[in-house]
Amino acid sequence: MLSTTPSANAPTTRRVRFDWLGRDTDGWHHALPEFGAAANAISLLMPHAEPYVIAMVRAGLDEGECDADLIDRAQVLVEQESAHFKAHRDFNRSLTASSSVAARLDWFGGWIFRQLAKRSTPFGLAFAAAFEIVAFCSARWAEAGLRQYFSGADERAATLFLWHLAEEIEHKGIAHDVMLAHPRAAKKYPLALIVAFATLIGFTIVGGLSLFGRKRHVFNPLRWARLVGWGFSFAFVVMPVASASIATGFHPDQLVDPPWMAMWLTEFDPATNTMPLWTDAGGANRLEQRTDTTVTDTTVTAA
Repeated sequence: MLSTTPSANAPTTRRVRFDWLGRDTDGWHHALPEFGAAANAISLLMPHAEPYVIAMVRAGLDEGECDADLIDRAQVLVEQESAHFKAHRDFNRSLTASSSVAARLDWFGGWIFRQLAKRSTPFGLAFAAAFEIVAFCSARWAEAGLRQYFSGADERAATLFLWHLAEEIEHKGIAHDVMLAHPRAAKKYPLALIVAFATLIGFTIVGGLSLFGRKRHVFNPLRWARLVGWGFSFAFVVMPVASASIATGFHPDQLVDPPWMAMWLTEFDPATNTMPLWTDAGGANRLEQRTDTTVTDTTVTAA
């Protein structure tokens, strides 16, 4: 589970812009609508969760003992998270326009983080560090089942979620470093980890089931069995890492990065501001063959 060397992947800002005009953001995953519903619930939370993380990291930089290197790295985290929540906000506008359930979940997500914003900066910093650990575990879990989870999905929506997860791997240790630079934040970490895990997983379960309940597949027992299985498999990934993260001397850079997502991010072209769409064939083949081939006529444009 743990490595002895830090990650070599330096975080990079990529402001990727997605066009959802004419696309079905509610039912983007025709093969696994239950997975699409859970992913949509996560998307609805992001425009509220990530601004909170950004605000706490900035507060930590102002109040903590941070050197110039950490300030520079934290700025990249802020830029990446800003790009994420703006991309999800655009996706969610289409989603909430077609679903009153999604609109109510969007409001509920905002309410949760308005309550968290009332807590102290040390708790907020610890929450940010814990939230990034859970996000890293989500990326590791998603890559382990890449074919299973994303085959048959809308390529643009799959690219949104995978790009977000891949960048969570890049900056997984930065919020942790800002937390350590604040005198009282690290003491709040165990409680913040529980709250962060409960917030993300609880919202995903409640929101995913609410959204999936509107689908015609809701009475299919196989789909419910998949949901239960995914829940257990995710717990198997996140619980050991979460437990290790409480230990003295732990640092997220000790965690082994999933290989495909880091490789996929290298295909972002800063000269043209384009990134290849993930496809069933292209994504899976690059995972197995580790080729550098890009698909020039299926790209997502960066801002």
